Amino acid sequence: MIESKMKEINIFFCTGSPKSGTTFLQMILNSHPEIACPSEHKLDFFILNIKKLLEIYNQNLKLWDELTGNQGPAYFEKDDYKKILKYVVEIAAYRGAKGRIVKWYGLNDNGIIINNHFELYTEIFPNCKFIAIVRDPRSVAVSSWYHNIRTEPGFLERRGKNKEHWCKQVAEFWYRENKGLIEFFKKHSSDVLILKYEDLKLFPFENYKKIFDFLKVNTDDELINKIIEKTSFKKFKDGKFFRKASIDEWKKELPLSGIKIIETKCAELMKYFKYEFFIYKHL
Repeated sequence: MIESKMKEINIFFCTGSPKSGTTFLQMILNSHPEIACPSEHKLDFFILNIKKLLEIYNQNLKLWDELTGNQGPAYFEKDDYKKILKYVVEIAAYRGAKGRIVKWYGLNDNGIIINNHFELYTEIFPNCKFIAIVRDPRSVAVSSWYHNIRTEPGFLERRGKNKEHWCKQVAEFWYRENKGLIEFFKKHSSDVLILKYEDLKLFPFENYKKIFDFLKVNTDDELINKIIEKTSFKKFKDGKFFRKASIDEWKKELPLSGIKIIETKCAELMKYFKYEFFIYKHL
């Protein structure tokens, strides 16, 4: 039954570096009546474990064959995991709609940009789309600092240490992940929409419309305004996961040494995304 319903569903992926606003973007998408995009998935769990499962099964096939007819087993092949992954993703996307019949079925997963799996999903779903969100790396440093303190026991002792040290970690992953995004975008520009978190906050109407235009769904002004109101930060601010949604809090929170580290490492992409420099104003 479910297989027939999944045959021709349109799939898109929503992604971004951690603490860049992917949950905010997901809520915007899921608020449109023609789009489903549930809370975050961790599809890398399946990529890793399906591969391992097939490897273990092949090892057992070899053993069972040796103990029985010794005819030579019919092994699963290396890329067979992609066929299984395709089915898993389709089910996850379909279940995410929670019974709604929609034009687009989306999945929100930071792991896509973290592990640069854009090409993998394009291979499996040739007609899929990607919507990615980018946030000022200095804001990402602040947001992830407080998020990790709240959710990760021992974060300060093991990884955080101090804000300057954390800025170095953030600069590394932010640059690497968004560099991969841009390289993919340059090859598949018609299938990728890149948004800035700051633009969504400051200019919601224009940017919500940009999202819905990209997916070719209803862009009626009244509908967009309703979704803007529904996804307003004041609706879900909790002081924890949704802490402040600030754009320039980093100016007060980060030491100059940390800002310098981020602006030095991320200069190329900060210029690409038109983020203004604080220390290196000449760049």
